[in-house]
Parts: sequence; C-alpha cells; structure tokens
Amino acid sequence: MTADTGALLDVRDLSVAFRTDRGDVEAVSGASLTVHPGQTVAVVGESGSGKSTLTAAVNRLLAPNGRVTSGTVTFAGQDLLARSERQMNAVRGKQIGLVPQDPMSNLNPLRSVGSQIAEVLTVHKEARGREAKRRAVELLERVGITDAARRYGQYPHEFSGGMRQRVLIAMGLALRPQLLIADEPTSALDVTVQKRVLDQLDELTATMGTAVLLVTHDLALAAERADHVVVMRRGRVVEQGSVHDVLTAPTADYTRLLIAAAPSLATESLVGPAAEADPVVEVRGLRKEYAVRSGALGRRTPFTAVDDVSFTIPRGTTVGIVGESGSGKSTVAKMVLKLEDTTAGELLFGGKPVTGISGAELFAFRRRVQPVFQNPYAALDSRYTVGDTVREPLDVHDVGTPAERRARVAELLSQVALDPEIARRYPHELSGGQRQRVAIARALALEPDVVVLDEAVSALDVLVQAQILELLVSLQQRLGLSYLFISHDLAVVRMLCHVVHVMKAGAVLESGSPAQLFDQPQHPYTQALLAAIPVGEATPA
Repeated sequence: MTADTGALLDVRDLSVAFRTDRGDVEAVSGASLTVHPGQTVAVVGESGSGKSTLTAAVNRLLAPNGRVTSGTVTFAGQDLLARSERQMNAVRGKQIGLVPQDPMSNLNPLRSVGSQIAEVLTVHKEARGREAKRRAVELLERVGITDAARRYGQYPHEFSGGMRQRVLIAMGLALRPQLLIADEPTSALDVTVQKRVLDQLDELTATMGTAVLLVTHDLALAAERADHVVVMRRGRVVEQGSVHDVLTAPTADYTRLLIAAAPSLATESLVGPAAEADPVVEVRGLRKEYAVRSGALGRRTPFTAVDDVSFTIPRGTTVGIVGESGSGKSTVAKMVLKLEDTTAGELLFGGKPVTGISGAELFAFRRRVQPVFQNPYAALDSRYTVGDTVREPLDVHDVGTPAERRARVAELLSQVALDPEIARRYPHELSGGQRQRVAIARALALEPDVVVLDEAVSALDVLVQAQILELLVSLQQRLGLSYLFISHDLAVVRMLCHVVHVMKAGAVLESGSPAQLFDQPQHPYTQALLAAIPVGEATPA
C-alpha cells in the first residue's frame, strides 16, 4: 500500500514479533492504518488481538524482546522506525502523548502525583518551578480532580484507581501533543468522569488539531467518540472504515460478534427477580474515616470515605454498588471483606456480629467470604503455576489430603470453563480472560457463601466480559452463591444484579432493582450517571 501524504500518522504493513523460548511469536501481522490531523481513530478488538502492541510499536515502546519485522511508521513526515532513541525522546510526550492503561505501574509511588505531572513540563522545558506547579494543578482540575491544589501533594496510594487514571491522562495532555495515543484511557473511570475526560479530549482535538489514536474494548465509546474505527483480531486488521459504516453495516463476522456482545442498558438481564431469602450479610451504618494530609505543613485531618451505609445481601442474590471513582464503593467492599476496619457501624454475617473479630474467628470468616479483584494481571503471583494459585487457599486452611487438593483444583478449573491441564501454566502464559477465570476459581476453592467482585470485569474486552458474566450467573445458580458486585459499568450492573445501591461521596443516595433505578431514576445524581453513558450510536459521516 502507498503512503497517505495527508496523514499525520501513517502505518503501513506493520508486523511485530516477540522472541520467546519457543521461537518468534508474531503479535501484529501486516497491519495498516492512518490518522489525520484532528481525527480520532479507535482500534478495537479482544484481548490479545494486537491493539496495544500496534500502538507501542508506533511510539517505539515495545518490550525488550519485541521488534518490528516489517512495515513503516511515518509521523508528520518522519520515519519513526529510523529515528535514534535520543530523537524519539524528543518526539515522545511533546509530539506524541501517551496515556497508558495501568496507573499502578505507571506512577511512581514515592513521588506526589502533582510533581510527576510538573516533571513532564520541566523535562521538556515548557515550565519550571511555580509555573510548572500552577499548570499541573490546572491539568488536575481539567481531568476532574476536585480540590486539585491539595491533591497535588498527595501520593498515588492516596488516590482511587479511577483518580490515578485521570492523573495519567493529565500527564498525556500536559504538552498538548499533535497525536495522543490513549490505551484504554477510561476503562477504570465511572461514566460521569469518562464523559468529562473525553469531552476534554474532544475539545483538545477541535482547538489544537490534535489527533487521537484510541485503543478501547468499549464499542459504545468508540461509536460515540471516534471518526474512524479499526477492528483487529489475532494481530490482523479484519475491517476498518468510518464508525458509522463499520458499526451499522459490518462486513466481517468478527465485527458482528463484537457488536452483539457489547452490553447496553437495553441488554436483557441475565438474572430473574430476586427470590425471598434471609440475609447472609447485613451492613448497618458503616462509617470509615482516614487521616489525610492537608495544608502547607501536611497536617493530618480526618476524611470520611464511607458515611452511614446500610444494606443487606440476601442468600443467592447479587447486590450491586455503583458510583463514581472515590465514591466509597471499594472501601465498602474492603470492610465487608474485613480488609479494612470500620470507624463506626456494624457488620453481621449469618446473623452474627463480625465487626471486631480477630484471630481464629477472622481466619474462619475468610473461608466464607472471598474476593475477586479488578486487575487479573496483578491478582495472580507470577511465580506460582495456576494449580499452585488455585490450591493455595486449600493449603492455608488445611483442607483435604494432597491428592484431594489436586482433584479439587481440577474440579474448580472445570467449573470456570478452563481445561484442567492449564494448572501447569504460569500467569504470563494466559490471556486476561483466562487469568480472571483462575481468580474466580481460587475464590471458589473454599466453597464460600459470599464472593465480593470489585470491578472484576471492567478490564476485560466485551467477548471475554460476556463469558465471565454468564459464568458468574451459572455458578450462582448451581452453588447458591451471593455476590457483592462493585462496578462503574451500569450496563453490566443491569445484566447481573438483583438490587443496586447508588453511592456518591461515601453515602448511598438511591436503592432499588435495576429496572426501578435505570428506568425511573429519582435522584439527580442517578439521572446524571445514566445521561453520561455512551449511547453507542454512530452518526453518518
């Protein structure tokens, strides 16, 4: 294919391979795309399709064992593959901005978030000292961080996951680059903040002519925000064109499969009405305060993360908690799991108080309430095989003989639709969806009564997400499990939950069935959440 001379970014016939012990593995094969000034191009596809590898190759940020084997990458008339590392350092940040997906591995835990944004400005000689700080505070405000001047001096561990992602977005926008590569930039954000951040990206595109290369598994977001869409599968581009043409009249079977799997508020619920049942968990007036630094001297003052929250989890049902990042929903989950102590209030399990338990009582409680966390990459120990990981709870609680434990591991892997032979593999040999299934198998090892799922499907592409949701419903029906489901994805909550509680600023504002809340929301905040959801409708070009 010939180069597009009017394009800001022109990728032609790009192939990328990674060296492994088993030989070269081709991750991208003959991929081509163009991005014009001011244009937003979305790259969509399942995990492992090559989306992130393609964008990493553009910015010359492949892993050490990765290399471009063929093709060209032309940016603003420059052959990026021919540039030295020193020349690329001048391109990265100032000309090509980057918003990576995982904030935990991309922010320095030993430095304040504000100083890390200011450093971007300082390194590229855009601002120094007080001016760099002023602009960093302004960037924090523009991506929706409240009380930005105080937050400037806080550290990554003092921010919620969604707030950390916003810091990365502020860093990517700091130098107003010509091209912004955004790799799942809003996957950790609630819909209201997502809308605010994406509106900011749209504003930047309109005023500066900045182009956006957006990697996402959210088809509704791609439909609403992109001009052009590129669909990838197994390292190849299977279809591309205007968003309207691709999403309303797809030609590839795979594209049609992606569209059918994407959840929306119109998607039919996977569960029926909640049956009458006794509560397995009762939360009564929970309150959680943290001491946070404030003021020039960094004095610690109390911050209320959860304020007078009450609800029940009936046996065999799924209770959802939704709200923006920083609303307190994950803190509630940690208190239910007894990973955080309560400041006030009472937690009952099976009708018995467990708020202040410790020692043997807490050890016994751990068997009956198990977690599945958001990040399937960080949740599994890279040094353990899958079998070791799933068996570990059985070892810790001394359940069964070694032979019985091995048999139980095989049974658990089968329950989550994985081949028992996978027990010999390590996490790096699995896809994101497979890793999350392993995490679910581990959570089920001790036959718990309650599983707490904290954003357990938000990092997954739509095809894997659909499989995991169906798996959770099937396991609930077969095993009588109760779920506490924490999410910012309202469409997924509607599909999976029997009862939903809406949280903001540490308090529950509204509760009810998904049909009640989403069809007839009463509180203005619930209405705002629903209004901010991407509609998934592409406008004709």
